[in-house]
Amino acid sequence: MPKKRTSDKSFAEVMASLEPGEGSEPATGQFSPASAGELVDQQGCLWRKSRGPLDARLIRRLVSSADEMIVGEGAGEVLRPVPADGREEAWTLIKDELNASGSGRYQAFDFRSEDGRVLLYVEEFC
Repeated sequence: MPKKRTSDKSFAEVMASLEPGEGSEPATGQFSPASAGELVDQQGCLWRKSRGPLDARLIRRLVSSADEMIVGEGAGEVLRPVPADGREEAWTLIKDELNASGSGRYQAFDFRSEDGRVLLYVEEFC
């Protein structure tokens, strides 16, 4: 069995190392992407919420298979795209803080584009 890779960085450090997407300035008075049901990424693609919050098994599958992954810090105020080579590290750092029991820090949602692509959106909330 392969040995689990552990990260020396905290999730906050990993996210801080990623560039925020365009248009990710705090959106005062607006709903988060999860609440609003839609998100526009830095390329201008409109994504609509398909389902969620998701359970950990589905999130784990989407970490590997989704076309895109975005973390919405501060309830979606700052959107940070996660590159394909950073998804496993992000998963390792968030999996134990999912809102499965109602006390977690993150919730994940499945968003879809008009052309059928899949976005895994992970929202941080207080």
